[in-house]
This record gives sequence, C-alpha cells and structure tokens, in this order.
Amino acid sequence: MSLLRSGRARLALALPRHRELLYRAKSRELDDLFEAYAVAAETLERHRRDFPHREDLIVEYVDSCLDIQADVLTILEKLKTAGD
Repeated sequence: MSLLRSGRARLALALPRHRELLYRAKSRELDDLFEAYAVAAETLERHRRDFPHREDLIVEYVDSCLDIQADVLTILEKLKTAGD
C-alpha cells in the first residue's frame, strides 16, 4: 500500500468523525500530510515494539502524529468552509 493510502486510512481510523471528508478531499497539501502521517505512525509502532522501549522517541512520534492530525483538521475545515 502506498504511503498516501496508508496515511489516509490511518487518519480515518484516528479521526472517525472526519472519515468521509478524508476520503473525498483532494489537496496536494493533504496528500503530503497523509504520507507524513504514514511514516510517523509506522515509526511510532516500530518504537513501541522495540525492547527496551525508548520513551523519548515514543513521545516524540506521538506528538508528531498529533501535530499532523491537527494540521489535517485545519485543512479539512478550510475545505469544508470553501465548499459550503
């Protein structure tokens, strides 16, 4: 699966109230964020599986995922407002 599709799917799971819009929205900026989210989420999963755990890296990637989610929500709101 491509990073774009993986990131979009992961965000749809993380942001279920916005799932429909995530799949309908078309934006190069969103595509870039979908790819970034896929990489960050996959890296986070890998660090969570590692032993011993590197809590500093886990916190860093959790924060990265949350930041990307916030950026995606901002763009979705702009697209939603423009479409109304």
